[in-house]
Amino acid sequence: MSVENLVYILIGANVLFSWQAFSKRSLFEKYKFRIGSILSGKEYIRMVSSAFLHVDMTHLLVNMIALYSFGVAMSYSISTVQFALLYTVSLLAGNLLALFFNKTNYAYSAVGASGAVSGVVFASVLFYPDGNVLLFFIIPMKTWIFGILYLLYSVYGMNKQNDNIGHEAHLGGAVAGVLLALAFDPGLAVKNWWLTAALLIIPLIIFFVKPKGGNKGYQFTILNDDKVKRTKRSVDDLYYNKEFEREKELNTLLDRVNEFGIESLSQIEKNRLQELSK
Repeated sequence: MSVENLVYILIGANVLFSWQAFSKRSLFEKYKFRIGSILSGKEYIRMVSSAFLHVDMTHLLVNMIALYSFGVAMSYSISTVQFALLYTVSLLAGNLLALFFNKTNYAYSAVGASGAVSGVVFASVLFYPDGNVLLFFIIPMKTWIFGILYLLYSVYGMNKQNDNIGHEAHLGGAVAGVLLALAFDPGLAVKNWWLTAALLIIPLIIFFVKPKGGNKGYQFTILNDDKVKRTKRSVDDLYYNKEFEREKELNTLLDRVNEFGIESLSQIEKNRLQELSK
């Protein structure tokens, strides 16, 4: 099987499963990436199944166009086995990074092939740094510039947490793509040493701008002398934030029960509903 044929198969699988989930909400809920279901319910299949689900047609099309464009380009540089490894490892790396940074937020959920696609994209960036891409399908740009801007945006998005984009999956997949590209062709580290350094160093910024392991009950304030002052939140702040999150999670579960029935919940979610209702 050629790399191009494998790309077609992956696109077909994404379209098939996403299309079914568009009209069958219970399928979407059962297989999406959800921290609570993975860590407490040990539903590890969600680490993979979520990558074949998408929020809507636009989300699906953007990922599949990127997969096709960069996947076909990679067919000239790596074998089918290597491409399968690239896609799978990038998928898992993206979800593992999302799991790591959000492990204390059991309500966190996500779907999409973005992690896997990011791995393919960034392997291509390292193999073909002087290639051309169209940013937003309009703005022409060299792939090495696109790669650096993409990583900076992902780090920024992870730090701000002000949108519904799974930046952690993008970043994890991208790093996996770079590392696997180097494993497939070690000569790239010398040939494109400056780009290799940039693509591996930029992701490390997130460990300095975002507290490791999530919210520990502290907030950070930048002072005029550029030093960081750590101030502990009050007990009341922590209590009300926790109560707000509980109420939001309870309302989400109740809305699903009202719309799709109690059987739309997994056993873990049913237990959680009973616990939150007390």
